[in-house]
Amino acid sequence: MISIVSLNNKRSWRATLLEKIIRPIPLVKDERKEQNFEKALIDSETPYKLPKAAQKKFNIHKVAQIDETTFEIQPQNKKISKTIYYLHGGAYWWQPSNLHFKMLQKLADANQARVIIPVYPKSPRYTADDVLPYILDNYKKTINKYHIMSSALTLMGDSAGGGLCLSLLELLEHETIAQPHRVILFSPWLDISNSNPDMKSIQHTDPLLNIEALAYQGEIYSGSFKTDAPLVSPINADFSKFPPVDIFSGTHDILYADVKKLSRRDNDNVNFYIFPKMNHVFVTFPVPEAEKALSIVKHLITH
Repeated sequence: MISIVSLNNKRSWRATLLEKIIRPIPLVKDERKEQNFEKALIDSETPYKLPKAAQKKFNIHKVAQIDETTFEIQPQNKKISKTIYYLHGGAYWWQPSNLHFKMLQKLADANQARVIIPVYPKSPRYTADDVLPYILDNYKKTINKYHIMSSALTLMGDSAGGGLCLSLLELLEHETIAQPHRVILFSPWLDISNSNPDMKSIQHTDPLLNIEALAYQGEIYSGSFKTDAPLVSPINADFSKFPPVDIFSGTHDILYADVKKLSRRDNDNVNFYIFPKMNHVFVTFPVPEAEKALSIVKHLITH
């Protein structure tokens, strides 16, 4: 099912203004440049620490029983009836941002859910060869620690984390452990090769991502896998064996090209929520469209 979602058939003024503000800011770094690569390498080798600002602002704490880089956000009222296992985006190179934590606190509060956030190893030091076994082991430990039933578990992620969610489903296929009853993805990175030619027609509207720079990051992340392998480019996976998958995407996002490509396939268990003229991972932005998307998410988790 494909649903086109908008506010009164137009983009909100906040979203329009935000895109104009973003465009002059050089957010896209070309990690192929030596100085950027060296910094990214150092960052990826440095153990992650939760920012103090996040500790003060959000109801978040480390889950030391799992590992030193797994965190739990609880609803402010501490009433928990569900679990969201969330894999954050960042091209497999970058750590979660304050925007992630702010959105995840909203999700926790709105859905009476604990949100588990594993901060997985990052490229360029680490690759899919390290990340995939880590995330499978982390998921198993999370299920066992909280005794989570499938009916109360939602798997969720954005961008690279959205792709990693689908990779995790592949890894779980032969595991005798509770699997999520639903999967919700925001602007997922479905093909790390960025080889879809339709991306080029979107590039001029996307202020956040660059086709070539992102493809380079994907190639490094792939490690020993070919970039078209389903475990790193899940657009090539068999979606029919997955639980229900809901995908949220904006049309001002180069990754929308692969979302659109996937929507042309006959996958009855995959639903698409398309937001015209919205940017990559817009659900983390302070715009009405994000609130609309999160209200749909609440309905999906509840039903």
